[in-house]
Amino acid sequence: MSDALESAFGSEPIGLKTNAVRWLQKQVMTQSARLPRSFARREDWEAFRDRMRRDLPDAVGIPVFPPLRGSLVRARVQVSADVQCERVDVYVDEDYAIPAFVFAPKEPADRPRPALVWNPGWPEDKWKGAYQAFAVRMARQGFVVLIPDHAPFGETSSLDNKTATAMTLVMGMGHVLGISQLALRSAETRRCGEYLRARGDVDEKRVAVAGLCQGGMDTWMSAPLDEGFCAAAPLCSASTFAIHMFEMASYMANGDASPFPFGILKVCDVEHLHAAIAPRPLLVRANLPDQWWPVSGFARIEALTRQVYRLYGAEDRVDFRAEVHEHNLTGPFADALEQFLLKWV
Repeated sequence: MSDALESAFGSEPIGLKTNAVRWLQKQVMTQSARLPRSFARREDWEAFRDRMRRDLPDAVGIPVFPPLRGSLVRARVQVSADVQCERVDVYVDEDYAIPAFVFAPKEPADRPRPALVWNPGWPEDKWKGAYQAFAVRMARQGFVVLIPDHAPFGETSSLDNKTATAMTLVMGMGHVLGISQLALRSAETRRCGEYLRARGDVDEKRVAVAGLCQGGMDTWMSAPLDEGFCAAAPLCSASTFAIHMFEMASYMANGDASPFPFGILKVCDVEHLHAAIAPRPLLVRANLPDQWWPVSGFARIEALTRQVYRLYGAEDRVDFRAEVHEHNLTGPFADALEQFLLKWV
């Protein structure tokens, strides 16, 4: 190597100096290192949390919906002898409503019921059988369970190719308006919670939120900002944005950019969002076969979250664990979520 080249590139292979991904990784590492991850006092944590709640909606582009109005119930269907399903258009504004299924006990309520917003993952919707089966299971336990379609999936777009064409349109139009796709899903989740709290058969103080994969991301993007959710359970979605960029670019690239809201690392990372649910009950499950959620990020989330919950004397309300299972709301994930809801909601 010539002196000029050695001076310009040092001891690293030349190709690394022309690699835009490597350059961006370093920017992520620098930005991530600026975020605080240790809070000795509850006052210090709450000052950070309050700034995060103030700044995050503008940073990632969470849209502000107009006040909730009446939502159209298209149909009521008896699912079994003891459960019914409503097909509901949850009001957003005069041009948009969130398509949803709402499962509830068939018998009229003698008192307001607990409720759950269940967020499907990417590219899932309210028609997934495992989610409907879990909703029926919880309805038999006295819950009202709402499963929405999140844009661009299910009935929220008319295009055949939801994961490419529809996603590109939703993200592209959102970006020119300053609305990240995950931010839009977060707003939809919060509106669904608002709808449940307004129902006469629901106890407004006992509405929880949960989801799997990108639905888990909806959960930890909405519950920290909306204390109307009394408990939260993000499943199969626990890694940090920083760890994604540190590790995943080395062995796997996500096929879709929707999980990554622009500008979020200027405000917080995923561990701060989990911690901001404190002191409300929190169930977190990782799935080891899901290589797209690096487990080193899971460890960082658990460390900060437990630290913050201890500041509230509420570490008994936190439940972190990894499983080896299919990527679905079945088996240990369904069992853990049911037990969590029955205990805390």
